[in-house]
Amino acid sequence: MKGLFYKDVLVLLRKFRTYIPMCILFVGMGGIMEDGMFWAVYGVMFTATMVSSLMADEENTGWNDTASYLPLSARTQVSEKYVFSLLCILSFIVVYTAAAMIGGKPLYEISTGLVSIVMTSEIVFLFSLPFTIMFGVQKSGLIRLIVTAVLVFFGITVLQGGQGFLELLAGKEYMMYIILLGTTALYFLSWYISIILKERVIQNS
Repeated sequence: MKGLFYKDVLVLLRKFRTYIPMCILFVGMGGIMEDGMFWAVYGVMFTATMVSSLMADEENTGWNDTASYLPLSARTQVSEKYVFSLLCILSFIVVYTAAAMIGGKPLYEISTGLVSIVMTSEIVFLFSLPFTIMFGVQKSGLIRLIVTAVLVFFGITVLQGGQGFLELLAGKEYMMYIILLGTTALYFLSWYISIILKERVIQNS
């Protein structure tokens, strides 16, 4: 798995290096601006495209065919992508927390903002990764677009760019843990489903 991770990092730095500063910028703006949670969430969703782009590169360069001849199990290949996405989430936490502290946000607002970021990133990844494995990058693009559009619409209208989410959690700290546990459980369920889908793809190839 370590070799797969190094491969993705090298591809990211060589072909998709513009993604990194843009994601840092969006998440940082969400942390430092008073009503900037929408920017942070947008940066999270933008990163899902980055992971899909790595998978697209594997399709276009023939890496998937090469991997079928290597001693790499479906579990290893899928787990590496999920570990990569978890590292992205960890990066969001670090960048947002640092930016929010610079912006002078109170601790409670920082913690609820982090819940929003982790929840959104897990939702985006738990949808995008299984669909990409099952249908390929091009065919799954429409599904990812629909999921992203729904999340953006929900964030703008219902959650009022993130402020509605903060108000929903105000005085209800237990809700943060319920939401976080729920999305985390779905995230690992997505990982398990993705392994099954990857095994079927390998068998049918």
